[in-house]
Amino acid sequence: PKNCHQLVFKYPALLPMLQVTTASPDKEARRYVFCALQNLSMDKSCRIPIAHSPKIIWSLTEKCKEKSTEGTGDEDQARMAAVATLQNLSDEPANLIQFTIVQDCIGTIIQIAREDVQNGEKTDLTSFMAKNTLVTLSHWFRKIATSGSERIGRGGIPHRNGRASPGGTSNISPGGTRTQMLLYNARLEPTVYDQWT
Repeated sequence: PKNCHQLVFKYPALLPMLQVTTASPDKEARRYVFCALQNLSMDKSCRIPIAHSPKIIWSLTEKCKEKSTEGTGDEDQARMAAVATLQNLSDEPANLIQFTIVQDCIGTIIQIAREDVQNGEKTDLTSFMAKNTLVTLSHWFRKIATSGSERIGRGGIPHRNGRASPGGTSNISPGGTRTQMLLYNARLEPTVYDQWT
């Protein structure tokens, strides 16, 4: 993981090559490519380039949609690595738009997060990571909403000339005290795949 930054930034062909390999007919190659994306996404500096590479989030979403019936084979490990990669990428607020513009991405994460409830089973690692991903995305949505409401509460959103826009609302309560907007700080640790076989 220490050389992730170098791989992503010095070799611009790496991410497109990995994205193409996600559709490889070879199961083992697919598993390794999703595990590689998971490990690359562990490095915070690599998360934006990975998420903004064409079709990476889409490829991860497509892998997450596949529910293996085989048990715990290469496909399950690849799916788990895809969910872990999405979890790692979600910890970067600049990637929020990428999650929302890829069709079915958030819906697929929700579906994975609910698999344990739907099947009446204990929460497995894949469902747990999907839930963490949703918590993190929710955190960034809330942070954006809170930031916007605080800007409006200070007298409006400033125009280019520095004056506040008319019609800005305040977060001052009828008693004259400013209300507190609390934000719960969710923090996740990156998930690394370390069982290369």
